[in-house]
Amino acid sequence: MKRPFFSLPSDEIEIAPRARALLSASALKNNYNAISDQLASQAVIPMIKANAYGHGVDWVIQVLKTMPNLYGWGVASLEEGKEVRDSLGLKYRKNKILIFSGALPWTDEKGQYCEQNGLTPVIGSDEDWAKFFKGQWHRKLPYHLKFNTGMNRLGISTALAPSIVKQLLHEPVESRPEGVASHLALAENPAHPLTQLQISRFTELRGILEPAWGGVLFHLANSSAIWNQKHFGLAKLTDMIRPGISLYGVPPWAGAPEKGIKPVMELEYQVVARRKLQKNETVGYGATYKCESAQQEIAILSAGYADGFHRMMSNRGEVWASGKLRKILGIVSMDMSAIECDASIKVGSWAKVLGTELDPWTQAQAAGTIPYELLTSVSSRVKKVTLE
Repeated sequence: MKRPFFSLPSDEIEIAPRARALLSASALKNNYNAISDQLASQAVIPMIKANAYGHGVDWVIQVLKTMPNLYGWGVASLEEGKEVRDSLGLKYRKNKILIFSGALPWTDEKGQYCEQNGLTPVIGSDEDWAKFFKGQWHRKLPYHLKFNTGMNRLGISTALAPSIVKQLLHEPVESRPEGVASHLALAENPAHPLTQLQISRFTELRGILEPAWGGVLFHLANSSAIWNQKHFGLAKLTDMIRPGISLYGVPPWAGAPEKGIKPVMELEYQVVARRKLQKNETVGYGATYKCESAQQEIAILSAGYADGFHRMMSNRGEVWASGKLRKILGIVSMDMSAIECDASIKVGSWAKVLGTELDPWTQAQAAGTIPYELLTSVSSRVKKVTLE
């Protein structure tokens, strides 16, 4: 009798993942509190764009939605904003969802989308402010204004601030912006002339807008600015903070103090095979690694660039396996990679590329990038396992 091509069991068979991201809810809450403690009076806008830096936006929302001093959520696109709104549900409809770049260029259709989904656009160019005001969207939507203080990416010209005050002078009080923002290009370096210029311009901006719009909330602090908050005097300069990478347990620049934060994600790949190389044998595409000794043991990982294991780590990166760092041997391919090993590494065990034993900035340097890109490149085929 011919065997069926497949069957449909009553209970789905569970198989062990080949690659997994372990996500710690306790670490995420710890980081939120550690960041908040630095500026206890400030409201918090967790940045959860790019699928919460690769951690899973729905999971992050569910973990943090009841945390103290939470103002709302920061995302990049309108589509991300809708996803957050759907995840929050009706109970948390008062949570603000700030769209930091996806509302540009402004159109009436985007206004309708924001209105329909309860989203707060951040208006970030001279042209967009003109269209936003002409369409009377300031009367229909809550919104924030972003000013360009020197990063020269997005932002309304600071010179327009007095005229915007005049435009809104006789408008209903509730049609004024709920927030005024900017963004620092070099927050990790408070002494840099550009940083000092940006802080000076933002201080001047607050001096113009705060008397005219009592109650408006000012914010410009990313993770690096929060870490340097004493240099900037953020307690008096701003009302809210916008933690991003630090929320997920990565210090905001290489060598920055941890200040109590812990890695939220540990990224692991399973050892699927072991083999022995003989002298002059190679491993992987391009034969870029050659065994120089009489014999060498290697392990094969279910890790490739389709899993967030960057190809730039070929022959230069390291993983943590069986209690020590192991070198990556040869080219990282789409699905598999090789590492040095010994008898302590067993088939079925796990090798870690991100986690508590590994410095994220060192790992990123080996991949020729920064931790932001490492985290956001974790693909959908890496199984997310949530922990308390």
